[in-house]
Amino acid sequence: MQAQFSRNDRTLGARIIIFGFIATFVSSFGQTFFLGLFSPQFEAATGVGGARLGVLYGLATLASGGLLFWLGGALDRMSLHRAIAVASGIYVAGSLLAGTVTTPFGLLAAFFLLRLGGQGLMSHLGIVTAARGGGNRKGAMIAWASMGVILGEAVLPAAVLAAVAVFEWRWLWHGVSAVLLLAVLPALLLLSRDLPWKPAAGSSAGNPQPSIGRRRVLLRQPAFWAGSALLLAPPFMVTGFLFEQVAVSRLMHWPPQLIGAAFAVFALSRAFGTWGYGRAADRFGALRMARLHLLPMAFAFASLALPLGSASIWVAFAGIGFTAGANSVLGGAVWVDLFGTASIGLVRGVFVACAVLATAVAPAVTAVMLSEQLGAGAMGLGFAVYCVLASLLAGPALLRSGLDPTDEAGPR
Repeated sequence: MQAQFSRNDRTLGARIIIFGFIATFVSSFGQTFFLGLFSPQFEAATGVGGARLGVLYGLATLASGGLLFWLGGALDRMSLHRAIAVASGIYVAGSLLAGTVTTPFGLLAAFFLLRLGGQGLMSHLGIVTAARGGGNRKGAMIAWASMGVILGEAVLPAAVLAAVAVFEWRWLWHGVSAVLLLAVLPALLLLSRDLPWKPAAGSSAGNPQPSIGRRRVLLRQPAFWAGSALLLAPPFMVTGFLFEQVAVSRLMHWPPQLIGAAFAVFALSRAFGTWGYGRAADRFGALRMARLHLLPMAFAFASLALPLGSASIWVAFAGIGFTAGANSVLGGAVWVDLFGTASIGLVRGVFVACAVLATAVAPAVTAVMLSEQLGAGAMGLGFAVYCVLASLLAGPALLRSGLDPTDEAGPR
């Protein structure tokens, strides 16, 4: 009997991991790194220059993030099957529109649907399902689910560049829509049978906070802002750093030929951070680990002000990648430990909307910090100081606010 239960438990865990992995992998089609591969084609098809293309993309990203602020809670009230259908419908529509776009307005709509359906809803479904179904192993479940987008970043750019050289680029987007509709949607629906997906009115086991049924209730919780002070730093700083990588490389005198290898280090370190923090969050608690995960990035940015020469590129990309990976796990696990599983969709939807806003303003803030008067070293020290202060101040406040899953006595 116990052996049969164990087999069933492992089977359920495997289905959750596969579901999350597929959802986050296909979210790559709506991620910045993938859409950026088609920038020349989008510009030529619509007559939009590089600067205007960036404006359209920024507007679409902000709009999708703002809508996710509401949709996160709405998905909590849907069945998982319906949530998958909604996300897939939006995503397929965006892919079809991207393959037929001829006007700036059409491109804006395509960007909006792709960002909302892919980067927003697909990744949201993958992480939330892993967080809800993971139980005491939610950290590892979220880590495995997050590996999907890491694989996408590793293999899709080269695949797309090779395909564009052979096929008409519009046909690639039609192919994406066909894959989403004919392969991904049926696979996710099949895998989702009997997966944990509790409505907001359901139990909120292990929730030490008042019921988080409304956004205004959530926004009055000090624990949410303490967590956000820690978890919003990586998307803001990583986006700013990578967006201004050319300027940083010039100011740091990094040889151009090292950039490609540095991104490989970034990817490997990010995968290691994702996996390592998934296990550590399960063993020691997500709230305890959240106090520490900014420190590798703090050291990485501080290295920009140290006399390390070209070696600083490896320190920077490795440390930033590790924290980015850790943050992908904690961005789900922390909210479960604070607010329980029932409202994780609402909580994470609000958080992702905040993260979208942070990433939208990051390039401009980073560009100012990299001015000739300040430079890369000053930017690095500024980011490092914030990471340390947030770990010292917000970290303990977060731990006092939440439930330690390793403490069986329950909430403190």
